[in-house]
Amino acid sequence: MKKKDFKVLCIILGGFGGLHIIADILIKSLQLTRVIAFVALILCTILLFTNCTVEKTDITDYQHIYNGAVEDWNRAATHDAKRDSLLGFGEYLYNSELILFPRETPSTLTDFYFHWTQGIDVDGYAIYFTCTLSEDAYASFAQGLADFDITNETGTVKPLYDTEHFHYPAYILQWSDVGEKWEVLEYIMLDEQEHTAIFVYTMSELEHIEEHSSYTVTPSDLHFLDEDFSIYEDFEKSTYDISFLEYLR
Repeated sequence: MKKKDFKVLCIILGGFGGLHIIADILIKSLQLTRVIAFVALILCTILLFTNCTVEKTDITDYQHIYNGAVEDWNRAATHDAKRDSLLGFGEYLYNSELILFPRETPSTLTDFYFHWTQGIDVDGYAIYFTCTLSEDAYASFAQGLADFDITNETGTVKPLYDTEHFHYPAYILQWSDVGEKWEVLEYIMLDEQEHTAIFVYTMSELEHIEEHSSYTVTPSDLHFLDEDFSIYEDFEKSTYDISFLEYLR
């Protein structure tokens, strides 16, 4: 090989070596940029959802679960989607009508707790309250609850009645994915001795209720049902009678 040709070859190889070094630098820079972008995203998410929670404990705040929660969510929302109802995302199982939760603050209300956490795609909820009734009103309410059912095009469905896994007899309206990320529990327990009905709805926040309730609300076994259950299947095409809720007024 001539000296001149060798020199050209060295220049070419040196050029490739330089390109390799530049490529390494660019790749490392790109990786660093991705890391910085990821960290920035995490920080923005934390900042976005900081203080996006609401907690209510006063019985005079009961109405917040139907009015204020929607307003809070709409104020906190960072996109165009607005709500006109408290719960529900399409036809997912955890969609709830809170059908046996009085729409107006009952005069028999004795204890109340509400907690809401805004999520990225699904919010967290904890709703707990108790109503203490007279002996006769309690008996009538308990009988109405026992007789309650929903009839739709596919048949009739009743809340599941359970006397083994709760501290008091309980009527279960929804029960799904317990222990997973999106578990939803909705049920009513009956304390016959104190003539008190205990109402619970939670979307991934049962621990908040346990911390603030005067009753133990967590069942002894969170997995005692073999499959998910909801009385709200085909709810829009259903009929039902909730007149027995008048005993809570």
